[in-house]
Amino acid sequence: MEKLFKFGLVGIVNTLISIGFYMLFVKLGMNYILANILSYMIGLLNSYYWNKKWVFKNTGNHLSVFTKFVMVNLIVLGINTLSLFLLVNKLGLNQYVAQLISTVIGMGINFILNKKWTFEAKVSDGEKAS
Repeated sequence: MEKLFKFGLVGIVNTLISIGFYMLFVKLGMNYILANILSYMIGLLNSYYWNKKWVFKNTGNHLSVFTKFVMVNLIVLGINTLSLFLLVNKLGLNQYVAQLISTVIGMGINFILNKKWTFEAKVSDGEKAS
């Protein structure tokens, strides 16, 4: 439960960073899909650092963990971008509201994949994984 709480805090900060950049990029005239992808990538770097060091306290191989983290986030980005597109172009929602909804959709998937795969705790003899 503690990991979920910490993940949530990192997620809130990361979401604020991503949404802030998304809004800035859209306000500057950037296409909302491109703005979503770029702002997501900025948030990804922040998220990786805090999830590795603080949430999951992972000490595994940096390159391997980062590769898994990027793969998970590319999947979530795909889901996020598809849902954003559908909400805006098929349901006619406002770009900002649609982006918030899309973010919520991806958060649960992101947590599960990162906990179970990216930052999985290696269990040694006699220890119990959390």
